[in-house]
Amino acid sequence: MAKNIFGIIVGEARSAEEAEKLAEMMKNCPYLVASGTTSNKTYSIYIVPEEKKWWLKYPETNPKATGLENAQVYIVENITYPEKFDWKLPKKKTVTAPCGADCQTCPLQEEYDCGGCPATIHYKEK
Repeated sequence: MAKNIFGIIVGEARSAEEAEKLAEMMKNCPYLVASGTTSNKTYSIYIVPEEKKWWLKYPETNPKATGLENAQVYIVENITYPEKFDWKLPKKKTVTAPCGADCQTCPLQEEYDCGGCPATIHYKEK
């Protein structure tokens, strides 16, 4: 069974409205555990398979690509709770990811050998 890790992402948007918009955009992400905003900051907790560690770090190394001004990412590699995590997958998979990304045209798929979003019909488990 693949190991899961979690990441805490603290991002800074241009405005409080932009922070709320970004949090709203990610609310249906299958990896999202919790999120919220305070002023122009977004706070999110994600649980992902260990091989998606790059995905958690991406907002920190490429904040503009994620709509943020900057971000700090904290990776937790040893999850003590929950012992098992079930991603919140939609009943019916869609062409685009819940965040609006199109996995078929995403350059990160090749760059990081990404299988895409598990909520889409294009997902390829790695």
